[in-house]
Amino acid sequence: MMRYLLIILSLFVCACAGASDYLFVNGSFNPTKKWTDFSSDNETNVRNLIQHLAKSKTGKELLLKAKKKAANNGETLLDIIKIGNGSLTDTTLTRRFSKDNPEHIVYESHSIVFVNKNLNQFDALLDLAHELTHYNYRQDFNPYKLNFTMSEFIKNTIEASGGEVHAFVKECHVLKELFPSKFSTKKNCLDISSNGVISYQKGIELFYKVGPLYEDFSKLLNMTGLSAQSFPKLSDDSISFVSSAYGVPYPIAAFKEYRTVLQKVCENDERRVAYYKKAGRSPASTNFSQFVKTYQSKCRNVTFYEM
Repeated sequence: MMRYLLIILSLFVCACAGASDYLFVNGSFNPTKKWTDFSSDNETNVRNLIQHLAKSKTGKELLLKAKKKAANNGETLLDIIKIGNGSLTDTTLTRRFSKDNPEHIVYESHSIVFVNKNLNQFDALLDLAHELTHYNYRQDFNPYKLNFTMSEFIKNTIEASGGEVHAFVKECHVLKELFPSKFSTKKNCLDISSNGVISYQKGIELFYKVGPLYEDFSKLLNMTGLSAQSFPKLSDDSISFVSSAYGVPYPIAAFKEYRTVLQKVCENDERRVAYYKKAGRSPASTNFSQFVKTYQSKCRNVTFYEM
C-alpha cells in the first residue's frame, strides 16, 4: 500500500552481481516465527529479510534496483527499509519556497518502506517484495499540478507501474521462486495465473472488484463528476483485495487517498496565496494569475464526500 504525505516549507551503488555483500546474517529462516523476534536488534531483523529475499531472482532484482535508487539519495537499503505498524511505502512530497519569493518552487520527494512488525517471516518477506516494487517503480506525482485528477490517481494507484497490481505480481513471483509448494495454496496468486504464467491483466480485474460496495461507490463517483464507466474493469464481483490502510477495496481506498491528498494540497495552496499577497505580488501578474487559476480549478467547491 502507498501513502502520501505533503509538506509545505519557507529532499551505495555497486556493480556486483548479487545482494549478498551487505548481508551475512546467521540463522535459519523460520516462516512461522515473528520476523521482529529474529533478533533484539532491528537492523539485524531487516538484514535477515533482505538476505532471504535475495535468494529469489525477482527479489534480488528488486533489492539491487532499490539499492541503486537509495544510493542516489545518499542512502542504503537499511536507511529506506524500516519496521512499522503496517506494511506500506510512505512517500513525502516537500514543496519549498520563500515567503519573500513564493513564485520560485522546488519539489522534493522521498520514500520509506515499512514492514509490519507483527508479521511472521514468511509474510514479512512477501510484504517486503511488494513494498519494494512500490518504492522502485512508482512514478513520481505532483498533486499541485492542474492535471492531478481523481480518475488518473485511482488508475495509477492500481494499474500503473509501481501500482498495486504490479506489486502483487512481483510478490507472487517471489512466492513461486522461493516457496513453490506454497504458491499452489495462495488463492489470489493462482487466480491471476494461467498455465504457470502470472497475468498482469487478470490482476487488474481482481483489484477492481468492489463487491456489494459497487452501487454506493458508483453514486460517490457520480457526485464527483465521474462514473463507474470511467473504470472499465470496476465490478461488483466478490472482493479479492482490501487495502490494509483503509479497510476497503483498492478503488475506494485510492478514492479516499486522493481526497486526503487534495485536501492537504488545497490547504497548502491557500497558505501560498497568502504568501503572495504578503510579498506584495500583484494579482494581475502572470505567475500569480496562473497559480490562482490552478488553485481554483482544483479546490473551488471541493466537497469531500463520505462513503
